[in-house]
Amino acid sequence: MGRRRQMRFADCWDPMSELGPLLRGFRKAAGLTQERLAMESGVSVEAIKSLEAGRRRHPRSDTVKLLSAGLGLSDAEQADLLTAGSRSATRAGTPRRLPDDLADFNGREQEAAQLEKMFTAGPEQPGAVVIAVIAGMGGIGKTALATHVAHRVADWYPGGQLYLNLRGFGPGEPMPVGEALGRLMDSLGLQVPDDPGDVHEAAARYRSALARRRVLVVLDNAADAAQVTPLLPGASTCAVLITSRRTLITLPGATHLMLDVLPDEDAVRMLGTVVGDDRVANDPVNALSIVRSCGALPLALHIAGGRLADEPSWTVADLNDRLADSRHRLGELSTGDRDVRASIEFSLAAAQGDDTATVDTFKLLGLHEGDELDVQVAAALLDLGVAEAEQHLERLVDLQLVESLGPHRYRLHDLIRNYVQETTARRTDAAAREAARLRLLRLYLAMAWRSRERFQTQQTTDWGAAGWTAAAGRLSMDEIFAWFDTEIDEIAAAVRRAADGSPAEQALVAKIVLGLIPYFGIHRRHSEAVALATIALSTVGTDPFATALVPYSLAQQCGSAGLYEQAIDYMTVALQAPKTIEYADQHAWGEIRLGEFLMELGRLDEAAASARSGVARAVRIGAERTEAAGRLILGTIAGRQGLPAVQDREFGRAVEVVRQVDPPAAHYILLHVGISYRDSGHLLEAAAYFETCRTAALAVGYDHAVAEALEGLGQVELARGNLSAAESQLRAALEIIQGTWQPEARVRELLGQVLAAANRRTEAEAEWELALDLLVRHGSHRADKVRGLLHD
Repeated sequence: MGRRRQMRFADCWDPMSELGPLLRGFRKAAGLTQERLAMESGVSVEAIKSLEAGRRRHPRSDTVKLLSAGLGLSDAEQADLLTAGSRSATRAGTPRRLPDDLADFNGREQEAAQLEKMFTAGPEQPGAVVIAVIAGMGGIGKTALATHVAHRVADWYPGGQLYLNLRGFGPGEPMPVGEALGRLMDSLGLQVPDDPGDVHEAAARYRSALARRRVLVVLDNAADAAQVTPLLPGASTCAVLITSRRTLITLPGATHLMLDVLPDEDAVRMLGTVVGDDRVANDPVNALSIVRSCGALPLALHIAGGRLADEPSWTVADLNDRLADSRHRLGELSTGDRDVRASIEFSLAAAQGDDTATVDTFKLLGLHEGDELDVQVAAALLDLGVAEAEQHLERLVDLQLVESLGPHRYRLHDLIRNYVQETTARRTDAAAREAARLRLLRLYLAMAWRSRERFQTQQTTDWGAAGWTAAAGRLSMDEIFAWFDTEIDEIAAAVRRAADGSPAEQALVAKIVLGLIPYFGIHRRHSEAVALATIALSTVGTDPFATALVPYSLAQQCGSAGLYEQAIDYMTVALQAPKTIEYADQHAWGEIRLGEFLMELGRLDEAAASARSGVARAVRIGAERTEAAGRLILGTIAGRQGLPAVQDREFGRAVEVVRQVDPPAAHYILLHVGISYRDSGHLLEAAAYFETCRTAALAVGYDHAVAEALEGLGQVELARGNLSAAESQLRAALEIIQGTWQPEARVRELLGQVLAAANRRTEAEAEWELALDLLVRHGSHRADKVRGLLHD
């Protein structure tokens, strides 16, 4: 017991200490209650309580010795206790300058416990000062947490607790260091220097006064490390708790705690403490919606809750309705001296004087509506190089206006996004906003067409200018596809906005969408492709290239999404386009795909005629890849017509051609050959082709094709009655495609059938429920089929 306590209390007594806090600190360090100390020492509980509360300040020395023995104090510690209780000890008033603790403080218990442990365990290195920095955006609750923790550990610092608001962020200028030292010295009862500019002498006297005292210094709302450094004590008996919107990472020896917004549960509880727990408990749905509108930011929650508390006629739903419109939300979150908008502006003001470029950066970020911001997107919006854009973003991170999510990715809090969108609309002219949007669209265009080039998609020599892809640099297809994985939702949103934008913006829509087709195709995101291509079709105008290419791509995506009637209509339009602007084999491929769509609707004779015409055209122009795909369709049609010899011949030729001219693409042919043999009842042949497809797809890293091959193997095993093998194949497929809704829904539906066949109905229904949720969320016509399975 003694060694751990000595690390906490050795050399911590000072002549201004009082007996009560010192005794209480020793008792808590020993892990004793007042009752237990009474038993160990023979001193009554009432006497111990009186001493700790300060009602009795000068006990007899025998009493002190009994307490020391009960506590197991060293001789030096006993001497400190005797001196503190002596009538001859001279002491000035002990400074207790902490603001009142918040009566409604809640949440942050993990952070509070972490800080409490720091400030009660002492420094990790001998002679060091315990320093903690709480950082976070304005309104996140830094001061509340610091004040709460300071009250919790106050007894460990019997020499006093100092508090100073350094005015780092707020109206006016930050507090000068000389003034800050003067105020701290005044709190300690020291004479304040006549010249506040003599910082070095004042700092030396301040540190000297703290040298043998155990004092907690709370420095709130610091501007930067330079403001704080002269205010740090030099003695390891003291500790410092700092709050700032900046991270202060250059502060030596400090432990840093970054505050995030509150978890929903704590945020709802905080709202309840302001407006009344009953009102929140009676309408939890709207209460949670208020929390979300406030971004779980404590300042916003207190303002919103205060407004509701001041308006007894309002319901929780009324307040939720007022906060629902993001355009007016910041106006609602303002009352008295509390204002979310002002809090944000205080952070921004810190950069106004010497960093106008960062301020301009912040204003233009309002044009980005996504949850996350990629540095390349920011660079395009700002018309800067990537490195320069990242410097400005990191500056905004330091000001807690932007959050860093990792290398090159950032995020704005919802309320900050509301503010910057409001600011962008008000302070940036229309021409500048359009120019920024066009730069962003051109970045998306560059990425899309560079990926298309890397995919080796054939394209016209007249459309797809080389200059389009310059902004994509030397990125590979995999690198661009990985970028699309994080950006595709925002790209889609930007395309939708551009379709309603200026003529210059509309002119880029079709080009971007067509460039994205390989990405959507490989990831089997056909419904999304159809939605965007439909938008693109409305913007083509008189552009002859777009007029031909958009319906062609739209037909293919509709077909891949199972929308065969629409696919036939769009492909018919595409095949009527002027031949001078087609891909080299577009017409041949269009006839083949048209044959496929007709086949899926059971119009087999028409399908065979169209596909044969496409294959013949492909052979004439030497388009082997298109020929292979056409023979695949002809073989599939033959299988449905009950012509196995034709089926085998066409499939054999398709596999032979594709292995000669494009081995990496062989998995596509092999997969569909397997599907055709499966559908025509040739299960052994189907299984062989699915397994060969899986191996080929693994070799080239096409995970989705691997999953489709596993799905095919699962279907074959189900047809054979090998339920365990079928389940194993389908679960392996799920591991790959989970998160891509169309194949995931399809595999879960099939897995449910396997489980139902194995008399595991509950598990089957669980899979069908998951599949149905995906299908309903995306408006798929297959939802009715799954409902039927559930109701059987």
